[in-house]
Amino acid sequence: MALTDLTERLYDLRRDRSSGYEKPYKPALLLSLIDLVEKGEFSGNRILLTDELIGRYRDYIQVVGGPEDTARIQYPFWHLCGDGIWTILDSNSQPLYRPGENANKAPSVTGLRASMSHAELDEELFNYLQRSVERAVLRNAIISRYFPSQRSLIEVMSSEFLHRQPRAAEAPARYESDPARSQAFAKTIKQVYDFRCAACGIRVRFRDLALVDACHLIPFSESYNDHPTNGIALCKNHHWAMDRHLIAPTLLESDLVWHSSPLLDDRIDGQRPLVQLQGKKLLLPREKKFYPSSEAIAWRAERLASA
Repeated sequence: MALTDLTERLYDLRRDRSSGYEKPYKPALLLSLIDLVEKGEFSGNRILLTDELIGRYRDYIQVVGGPEDTARIQYPFWHLCGDGIWTILDSNSQPLYRPGENANKAPSVTGLRASMSHAELDEELFNYLQRSVERAVLRNAIISRYFPSQRSLIEVMSSEFLHRQPRAAEAPARYESDPARSQAFAKTIKQVYDFRCAACGIRVRFRDLALVDACHLIPFSESYNDHPTNGIALCKNHHWAMDRHLIAPTLLESDLVWHSSPLLDDRIDGQRPLVQLQGKKLLLPREKKFYPSSEAIAWRAERLASA
């Protein structure tokens, strides 16, 4: 499996959204695991439910969790099996997690420790985690997708844990042009917007190709934010226009609408379609939790080209 494919899988972890937001448990556990791998706590492809892993997971939940989120590690540890991240094996090397039988019945921590031998990572994920460069790419992808607003805190927390200088200053050089991260973001945004331009509505798919681009509202070079609420799907023309601040999504009362730059002239054929976007509602994802964030909308609105 290519690093790009693995990154896409990490961008699409199945998570509980019943509270109106994506729960942080699975990505927090993966970040905990990566920290422990980097520190040399695990040897070979044998992940144990150690006190160190539980403690590290609790540290992450304190930083990225909401007021109602609890640090019960057994749930993400169990359900990551369903994402193909690892397999929990018993003493006979048989899987404990069996879809269709017990997938929805996570044991307690005590029950897991008593019944499991160890968890075995997907072989290719394990191999990537053994190499520092790929490990850093996967770690950054998880932060960019799930915890962009807590990046600074996570970097400080991780640096203290690993007894080294924070890596935040390295982020632009290392991650801005990372193809695995970029392709995972693109796939997520296109799917969320059903491969449709949020401005003109054009939707063309041919085999695995789509006409739309996945665009950052706040550029990744400034935000390091790959969360879907910092993205929008646009056709090539409207992507070009937004990047040059000729159009921008804005909030009008309770609606998200397009605003056109006053520099545009509707008497000019090439500019008329952009002017006609003025006041038109954005074509948004079906799920409200993926709507553009207020911060991203404000960033674009403030930079709309004016006379």
